[in-house]
Amino acid sequence: MAKTESPEPLHPDLMPSLRRLVRGLEVLFWSLPFALLVCVQETMVSWWESWGIGPALAAMALLWYGTRSLGHFQKQERVWQGTVRFAQVLALLMVGLVPFLHWQQQITSDTMTWSSMSKAQQHVVYSACIFFTASMMYVLNLNQVLARLAAMLPDPILRADVRLFVYFNFGLFLLLVIGLWMHQKADAVFLGLREFAPAFADSIGSYLGLAAMMKAAILWVATLVITLTMTMLWKTKEAILNSVFSLEPPPLPEAEATDEVDPSLN
Repeated sequence: MAKTESPEPLHPDLMPSLRRLVRGLEVLFWSLPFALLVCVQETMVSWWESWGIGPALAAMALLWYGTRSLGHFQKQERVWQGTVRFAQVLALLMVGLVPFLHWQQQITSDTMTWSSMSKAQQHVVYSACIFFTASMMYVLNLNQVLARLAAMLPDPILRADVRLFVYFNFGLFLLLVIGLWMHQKADAVFLGLREFAPAFADSIGSYLGLAAMMKAAILWVATLVITLTMTMLWKTKEAILNSVFSLEPPPLPEAEATDEVDPSLN
């Protein structure tokens, strides 16, 4: 009986890199909603100040650690590594800007107008704006990281799902930017509504009601973006685990493994 060819051995660094990749995806899955909760509390709830910068710093550090864990997979792929490194830089930037996010809550609660702020207070507000910009860019870039990762995995259904979710998230990001602009320009937008849609403007009441409506819409859209990103993280992790279990070839029958012929066949 001819000998059966032994399967090609797996690369020794493949399993450790896959283990770190799965760990990073799981860390990101749990840290994303935690980071959203912390950022919302830091900007909207005054009693959250008693917690200090600890929760926000922990949330951003978890995002950086999870993103860094992804970089151990496929180190020879330059496009993949470049996308992951850019996400790491954004996460590290958010870690450094966490104190400004905390101080911004104290400034806005004490001083309501921009002209009455000192140079130091304006610098804190600018840094908080940079933090929110970096956080939006991080989530958007994380979507691209997942799309790159899905393209390297042998799962066409996952690639199609991730591509669809990335396109949908990009549209939600456009709505998020429009909502942020309308929230900052609530007085001008309300005046425009009073001119072109007076009935709708009367139902809102004032520009403060429009600002509150935009804040609720921004929070809803941001939650939807994080939810879709978490869905992609979970589906990617499950696809990797399924592929890991299929890496080891099935055991050979005992007669083939020993390469012996059954005596009863003689």
